[in-house]
This record gives sequence, structure tokens and C-alpha cells, in this order.
Amino acid sequence: MQIAALKILRNRLLACLLMGICSAAWIPAANAGSNAGTAGAFLRMGLGARALAMGDVGVAIPGNGYGIFYNPASLPYLEKKTVLTTYNYLSLDRHLNFIGFATPLHPPAAESGKTLSAGLGIGWINAGPGELEGRDTDGNPIGTFENSENAFYFSFALRLADRIAVGFSPKVLYNSFPDLTEEESLSATRLGFDAGILVNPWRELYLGAQARHINAQYRWDTSTIWGDDGTTITDEFPRIYRCGAAYYFDFGLLLAGEFETSDQEDNQIHAGAEYSFKPTGPYSFDLRAGYDDKDLAFGFGFGFLVWKLQGQLDYAYQIQDVPPYDSQVISFSVSF
Repeated sequence: MQIAALKILRNRLLACLLMGICSAAWIPAANAGSNAGTAGAFLRMGLGARALAMGDVGVAIPGNGYGIFYNPASLPYLEKKTVLTTYNYLSLDRHLNFIGFATPLHPPAAESGKTLSAGLGIGWINAGPGELEGRDTDGNPIGTFENSENAFYFSFALRLADRIAVGFSPKVLYNSFPDLTEEESLSATRLGFDAGILVNPWRELYLGAQARHINAQYRWDTSTIWGDDGTTITDEFPRIYRCGAAYYFDFGLLLAGEFETSDQEDNQIHAGAEYSFKPTGPYSFDLRAGYDDKDLAFGFGFGFLVWKLQGQLDYAYQIQDVPPYDSQVISFSVSF
């Protein structure tokens, strides 16, 4: 009886600690700057219907294939190979899509003969604003153009001990205007990095941290199109830092909270909850809600069999503070 009472007390204290992290993070957020107007906006929109329905959280959630984006250190906690896809319904003809693959790895250790725990992931994020109207220096229309932004992720992580893992994600950034003129295109390519750590101090509690967009930038050189009249411009991505916690209750509830800041002093709060109902068999149902830096979100998930494979369909609805329309996200994954 005493052991059970102590466990209940510990769970409540840890839950209070998680909420305290979110509340304390609100204080510096009051004097926040802004990442607005900087490069790489498509990589600041979040990824995956599950995470977005929970307020864009993910840095401290283990065993999640979207750790490719949120925290590569979570990949060793995967139980199965997983194929991931996401489609975003966005306003103003914009699009943002993702496809990826994540898998646990268990290579043997060379010296001890024990099996290591690791994880590997690859992913492609593609985004664009639709057709853009071009104008000359006098303001006259000169036709429409297309733009495509891409990020190709290659993630690897290793559990250094039973309760700590580290991960690293090199990513190739590619931005292009394929039809800038009849004969010329303009593009920028750069290699950036993400890095993360995930700690599991107790069975139900996970603490995570991530640094994003290390060395990330676009470097444009228009001399290939306009010769001596061209210029070289570098657009830096804001470097983003996240830390957070996730706590799993025995009755199917997950609470997660994160604090985000950047070298532009843009401070944000992310917090969310998920309740999972798993009856006997391969089926499951999840309800989610979240707070994403002034915006609210909610969604659901449904797990089922797909040709004897485990499928997961997730949906998120984000109530946007900025008009004209809210956004909706659909994700589908298959694990095997």
C-alpha cells in the first residue's frame, strides 16, 4: 500500500513539474522577438498531424518516426520500421508535404558482444507557394514563376545507456526557381544540421532538447543570369533551440510541453495532450488537443490493420491566429 501511494504521489509531482516547465517558459516569452521574414519558414510550421494536433510538440516523445524532424534522439525507441507521409491543406495555394522512413537498428557491439540500440531515418519535406506573379522594375507584369523549397533529412541516433540517447540529422536544403527566364533557373543548395538528446530519468518521464538549423542558409548568386549586374546574397536560417518534457500516465494520457527560442529571440510555448484508447486487437483511437504559441489545435488518430501491417491515420485542425483560413493536416503511416 505504501509503495502504491508513493508511486501515485511521484506521478502527480512529475505531472506538476511538467506543467511548471510550461508556465515558467511563459515569462521570457513575454519579451519575444520574431523569426518573421527570415529564411526557412517552411521548416517552422511543424510536421505530422499527431504533433500539430498537440501544439507542435515532439522533442521529448520517444519512438516517433517524426523524430527525423523533431528530435533524432527519439529514433532508437522505435519498435518497428515505419513509412510516414503527411499532407497539409494550406491557404493561398501553398503546399507542404512529407514522406519518410524510420527504423530501429540493433547492431552488435564490437567489444562487448552486446546488442546496441540505434535508429535511422530519412525524409523529404517539399513546400511551395504556388504560382508567383513577376514584375519588372517599373511594376509591369512579366509572367508567373514557381518556387520550390526542399529539405532532405538523414538522421541517425544511438542510445548511449538505458536512459539516454543522442541523435544527429544532416539535411540538404534546396531552394529553386526553375523557370526564372526562358533559359535560366536560379537555385541555392546548402548542408545544415540538427542535433538532439533524449533522457528517460524515470519510466514514464522523458526530457528532450534539440538544436535546429546549424549552418543552415541559402546562398544566392545571380551573376549566372545577369552577369556583372548580378549579386551574391546569403539568407540565414534562424537557429532554433527547443527543450521539453513528456509524461505518460498509466491510463493512456500523454502530456507534453516545450519551450522554444532562437537566435532572433523568438520565444514560443508549445503544449499538448493525447488520450489513447486501445481495446483488444490491432485497433486504437486517440484524441488530441494543443496550444501552439497563441494558436489552438485539436485532432484524432485511428490505428488499424493494412494488409496485416499496422496502419495509423492522423488528422489535425489548426486554428490560425493569422487569416485567411485555418489549416488541416492528414498523416498516414505504416509500421512493419
